[in-house]
Amino acid sequence: MPRTPDALRPKGLQLLDGVIWTSAVSLAALLLVEGYELVEHPALTVVVYALAAISVGLSVWLDVRRVRDSRSPGAELRRLLPETLMLLPILLLTGRPSLWALFVFARQALVLLRVAAGTARFRRFMDALQEAPAKVLVLSFLLIIAGGTILLTFPRATTDGQGAGFVDALFTATSATCVTGLATLNTVSDLFEDTSRQTFTTFGQFVIMMLIQIGGLGIMTLSAAMVVILGRRLRLKSASLMQTLLDESSAAALRQSVRDIVTMTFVVEGLGAFVLFFPFLELTDDPGQAAWYAIFHAISAFCNAGFSLFGDSLASFAGDPLINGTHAALIILGGLGFTVVTALTAARSWRHGPAGFWRNLPLHVRLVLLMSAGLVAAGMILYFFLEFDRSLAGLPTQHKLLASFFQSVSLRTAGFNTVDLSEMSRGMLVIACFFMFVGASSGSTGGGVKVTTVAVLFASIRASLFGRPEVEMGRRTIGREVVTRAISIVAIATTVLFGGVVMLMLTQPHIAFESLLFEAVSALGTVGLSLGATSQLTVTGKLIITLLMFVGRLGPLTIALAVGERRSRVDIHFPEARIIVG
Repeated sequence: MPRTPDALRPKGLQLLDGVIWTSAVSLAALLLVEGYELVEHPALTVVVYALAAISVGLSVWLDVRRVRDSRSPGAELRRLLPETLMLLPILLLTGRPSLWALFVFARQALVLLRVAAGTARFRRFMDALQEAPAKVLVLSFLLIIAGGTILLTFPRATTDGQGAGFVDALFTATSATCVTGLATLNTVSDLFEDTSRQTFTTFGQFVIMMLIQIGGLGIMTLSAAMVVILGRRLRLKSASLMQTLLDESSAAALRQSVRDIVTMTFVVEGLGAFVLFFPFLELTDDPGQAAWYAIFHAISAFCNAGFSLFGDSLASFAGDPLINGTHAALIILGGLGFTVVTALTAARSWRHGPAGFWRNLPLHVRLVLLMSAGLVAAGMILYFFLEFDRSLAGLPTQHKLLASFFQSVSLRTAGFNTVDLSEMSRGMLVIACFFMFVGASSGSTGGGVKVTTVAVLFASIRASLFGRPEVEMGRRTIGREVVTRAISIVAIATTVLFGGVVMLMLTQPHIAFESLLFEAVSALGTVGLSLGATSQLTVTGKLIITLLMFVGRLGPLTIALAVGERRSRVDIHFPEARIIVG
């Protein structure tokens, strides 16, 4: 029979407790040593690294005993495969302390999660989390942002060894977690460092990248993935919310969707990083540096974050079809949403061949594809003609076409730019604000009010104009609840945007109105493009933009649900009143 946890006690010390405590302490110690660059204190560093090595050894011992005592050793080995594979770089990188510490940190964090997940206290904690998913969504983002803020204040996070100031750290952590891309401090790499401004180091860039990944996937998706990976069931409220987000009707389909989301994310990002590695390798003779560029940009593009390790975003590559095309493909895949990409690759969609492919797609998927393609095409045409002699001036015609396509893709939520947006005309600026406000698809890594929301809103207006009692799209009737939600989202987002712009105008009189409007829409739509106002913001301005990014990522309706999650138990209907509108 498998041994109970009590049987795992080496000489009176429970092995599980040993792994938990040594892993937790070593994680905190490694973070402090690396964050505060305590390598100048060799004795302390040796103690911390020795503790980390002991935690790795104890966790390996625990894994060996689990496999030995398991009824199904093969299944147990497969479950422990990720942390087992991470032992290889740990063994090979003993001569490079920082990289060794990074892999030890990542492995022991995974080990700590797995071990803690087996405790009754953790199970109670996960059950409590799933009771109020909307509030947990808001609180989880706040906690992630708080953790990122603390890490970015570490001395090692910036090139001047002082760490980012609290407001700048908060701004950057919020921008990364909310996959926006606005930054008051440079994230450029050492090769492109602007010494006139404080710049994030590789440590700071790594923190930003992890925040982008967490924010891109979404807290609810990550929570559901963790529950599924640990072999547990989603509670009713969380399952209901996740089924709504992912358009799944059963718990089994939901679990499979969560697995597919995580798998797709890392596969797409991995392929993107592989393609980007080769052109970035031409910039430096260091393959490790090129790999870092590629991984960072692949994650930033797929998560629609817009953070770049180059000082001019991607302007240096305005004529490079490979870099532009790869970034655009990652942005589009991330912006379409996991549900849409899964439907496009599902076998059931192709069961009648290419001829029946479109008919087999759900209405939501067809709507997202039509709206996305239409917005990209319209944006490209408008940008090309309106900016031909403005921000596109000086580029060959083929490069202008490429830049117009890329900016059309990036405008809606990604935040990368290959041209100087400060040269953009007023007409294109207004159009760009509309694109940023609309954003990407529901359930995607992008922001905005979402393309389906705008489509439902226009369908509702059309039904009203033609006197139709029901809102119809694609020979389907749209439920009243969906229409009400779409109207509420647009109304709340517009109200928040109006309030944000007014507050910025009152507190940032030194910045032009166009720049403030563009900045506010970019923040609320979690786009990350700027006309240069970000670096001119005062502390108050930074806090306003931070709030807009937070609201924009979570969605006005999600926050409204979190605040008013408790519904009245009494169903009261008041007499109908006639009000003249219009």
